[in-house]
Amino acid sequence: MQRPEVQVVGVRRLSEYLKLKFERDANLAHVAVRGEVTNHGVMPRGHVSFELKEGDVSLAAFVWQSDAMNLPVLRNGLSIVAYGAIRTYPGRSRYQIYVTGVELAGIGDVHAQFEERKKRLTTEGLFAPERKRSLPAYPFSVALVSSRKSDGAIDFVSILRDRAPHVRVVWCETPVQGPAAAPDICRAIDRASRLDVDAIVVTRGGGSFEDLFVFSDEEVVRAIARAKHPVISAIGHTADQQLCDFVADRHFETPSAAAKGLGFDRDALLERLDESLARAERSIELAIERRHGRLASTLLRSKLGDTRLLFAPLAQRVSDAEGAVDGAIARRFRALDIRVRDLGKRLDPFDPTRMLADRGRRLEAARGRLSAATRARFDLSDRRLAEIRARLLPASRTLTGRAAQQVAIARRQLESNDPEAILQRGYAIVTYEDAIVRDPAMLPPGARIAARLARGTVVARVESEGTNGN
Repeated sequence: MQRPEVQVVGVRRLSEYLKLKFERDANLAHVAVRGEVTNHGVMPRGHVSFELKEGDVSLAAFVWQSDAMNLPVLRNGLSIVAYGAIRTYPGRSRYQIYVTGVELAGIGDVHAQFEERKKRLTTEGLFAPERKRSLPAYPFSVALVSSRKSDGAIDFVSILRDRAPHVRVVWCETPVQGPAAAPDICRAIDRASRLDVDAIVVTRGGGSFEDLFVFSDEEVVRAIARAKHPVISAIGHTADQQLCDFVADRHFETPSAAAKGLGFDRDALLERLDESLARAERSIELAIERRHGRLASTLLRSKLGDTRLLFAPLAQRVSDAEGAVDGAIARRFRALDIRVRDLGKRLDPFDPTRMLADRGRRLEAARGRLSAATRARFDLSDRRLAEIRARLLPASRTLTGRAAQQVAIARRQLESNDPEAILQRGYAIVTYEDAIVRDPAMLPPGARIAARLARGTVVARVESEGTNGN
């Protein structure tokens, strides 16, 4: 297919051309556009950016800081009429409205639904603080309700694996965007409730308020409320909370924060155990010192002349107290030792040294198998190459001989048909007016002809009309 001839231009020149096109269009210089505010944000220098949305269509909007000071307070969900000009932003090759004025028209449909559901479910008590359950202090397994392609789920699993590799993650996969995803999310939460886990985590990546609105679906909220395990909500990087954040037992702003808040650090736990043991030892030592001090003080204040009468019962009580204290200390240390050993056994499978050693052994075994397979492959290739070489050499000699014979035959045929060779045998090539004469009838009387011989050319004149010999 032939391309039409066009001038090749750079991206910058094309962007500048489109920018001039928009600026010269009088219909785009002053427009009024109605829509719902979403993805509203204020930049560090005071400029404002948001999107005007109508259904599944959106228009980027930008307000300079000097104009933003004269506008009413905007927030997501407001229905407005924006006045301004449509221009292009060459840096991102998109068009947007530069807003200079705004009229408020009310609350958008999506945010109105959100407020209505929130008010009704609050009245039912689903968001009450007293119904929220505490998270386990030391979880060892969680159910993850999300999509494996979700950035938030990937961040959650990655951080949890680095921070607390002993925590097992059980996937309950589900789509996490769009109104049709709500039934799938409910079924995934119900599956997670039937698992033997310590908590349920509902998460996804960030997105606009509309993208996350599926997590404000009433059925999703009720599925979280009836879950049999504590539920953590970490929907994404946004300040706009969804209804599932209110009903969950614990809400984190981001999946990363949820992973850090859920998984305790192994080394930190061991340090806490050591600190607890040290505090217990100090407390026991102080208790013994205080009792010894009280005993010494009592003896000093006593007016009995025979100290043996005083020491006998006190010594017995001190002995009993020391025995009780020693027994309590021994029992406490045994309980702590058993708990530490139990935690150590549960954490041993996740010991990095052991895991690295096991992976090293498997890598060494795989390296040996790969080396053996490579040597076998090279040996087989060498044998096949030798066999091919043995068959190829005789065949090439035969083909070379045949080709030489064919070349010799072709050479003899060419030499026999060589015009120079024919002239050497006494023949001549006769031409008339630069054309080869093959028939005497072609030559009129008096025609001047040329006869080419082996050595030179003879010029002659035709005396009489020739015949073709028939």
